[in-house]
Amino acid sequence: MGKLLTMKGAIILKKDDSNLVVAKTKGNTGLKENDIISCAEAHCATEKPIYRLNEFPNEWIHIFEKTGLETFFTIKTTSGHLGYLCIGSKVGNQPFKDSELGFIENLVIISAAAISNSKLIAELKETNRQLDQKVQELNTLFDISKEFNAMVDRTQIMNVFRFALMGQMFVRKFFFLMQMDEKPAMVIQQGLIGEMSTDEMHQLFDIKSDYLLVSELQQAPVFLEKNAIHSLIRLKFQDETAILGIGKRVNNQPFKKSDYDFLASLGSLVFLTIQKTFLLESRIEKEKLEEELNLARTIQNALLPNPVPTPKGYDIAALNVPSRHVGGDYYDVIQPFPDELYLAIADVTGKGIPASLLMANLQAMLHVLAPLQLDLTVTTGKINDIIYKNTPSDKFISFFWGKLDLNTDEFHYSNAGHNPPIHVDGATGEVSLLSTGGMLLGALPSMIPYEKGLKQMKEGDVIFMFTDGVSESMDEHDEEYGEERIAQSVQKNHKKTATQIMDELLTEVRLFCNNNYGDDLTVLIIKKI
Repeated sequence: MGKLLTMKGAIILKKDDSNLVVAKTKGNTGLKENDIISCAEAHCATEKPIYRLNEFPNEWIHIFEKTGLETFFTIKTTSGHLGYLCIGSKVGNQPFKDSELGFIENLVIISAAAISNSKLIAELKETNRQLDQKVQELNTLFDISKEFNAMVDRTQIMNVFRFALMGQMFVRKFFFLMQMDEKPAMVIQQGLIGEMSTDEMHQLFDIKSDYLLVSELQQAPVFLEKNAIHSLIRLKFQDETAILGIGKRVNNQPFKKSDYDFLASLGSLVFLTIQKTFLLESRIEKEKLEEELNLARTIQNALLPNPVPTPKGYDIAALNVPSRHVGGDYYDVIQPFPDELYLAIADVTGKGIPASLLMANLQAMLHVLAPLQLDLTVTTGKINDIIYKNTPSDKFISFFWGKLDLNTDEFHYSNAGHNPPIHVDGATGEVSLLSTGGMLLGALPSMIPYEKGLKQMKEGDVIFMFTDGVSESMDEHDEEYGEERIAQSVQKNHKKTATQIMDELLTEVRLFCNNNYGDDLTVLIIKKI
């Protein structure tokens, strides 16, 4: 400017493929440093070393016609176009001499290399800065990951997440949403006012973008606007989704894609770690439940007779297989006096712990009432009334029991809605069913007395008692094993021992249903020998 006696000048450098930026300006040009000038690659005039203003496209003429800048020198190297040196007219509006223009052109050629090098150095510094930032972010994620791996307390996890967001991203407002038992829930929040409604949470979980500005939502939830939430980040792991919402940075720096990538990585770590804590809690709860169920099974097994009383002249075998840890099937063999033996089998509606508790109550009642030597039908009625008064209306018990007089070998029995036990005559092999009795226990109060049946036990006679877990076992075609097959098996094997009769039948049942029992399974056999 001093040599050529011009009072106005500017250097405009290429910013990217679509824009130029005013790097330096002198004199009253109306341009300001860092002003952006739109210029698509195709519109940048670069073929000639020197241009007059009227040689530029019309939109450029419109930009520069009031600046006083008239002559434009192209700054470029072999690697590409860098920008323009722009100068105004000489003092007194004297035209530039060819030697002066040549001087400036040479100066631009010399400067172009320096400008190109400086841009490369600036890009290298920016790349190194970004690399350092990435290394720092990776170190942060690595350190946080190590901390999270050692944590099972969600409060600690939230605190580490909070400090990472504030220290690394300078974010003071944020929230973290997760689906909890298929319902959205606010897991972590910082610096927020009020509470987000369930409908607003559902609205956020409908978002499909990985990153989204709140301003881009067609109708942003009031909670987000009220708390100046800037961006939403969607996190997904398998079929689970979480939403991270963040406010603006304290230093007002805009978020870049690399920032969102870091936030997504950090959020995913938190997401997985919190899920891990829930899975751990679920596992601990499951192990605790398993332990309690194993204890319940041990207690229930203790309620069954062990060893089974076996009076002289008789052979007894029994088995109970619950479909779960504990079940509602029950059998018992009670000998309160040397000349009396009670045999009982029952099936409580349902499975699991509720059924097992009702079964335990029945067992307790039998052990209290059997020694009282009451009439069998009267005792059955008392048991029914107690169960009716103390159990829900949807709980019933099918029940069969009998008293064997060991002096006379008479077996008196009463059937309260149970599968009729099978009696096989030891001499003839003839089969009969023990069905005399009355209604299920617990269905109605004992308005009609229970009836009593009698079987005279002779040598070789077998009474086979079972629950519907045996008869209702199904094959692959949903066909039941049925009571007819049970009777045929017992009849076929009635010459064998009680244990052998039971084993033969259960082998047939297992093969029939391929070991897929759908219900508790219980068998009780007594044979006169």
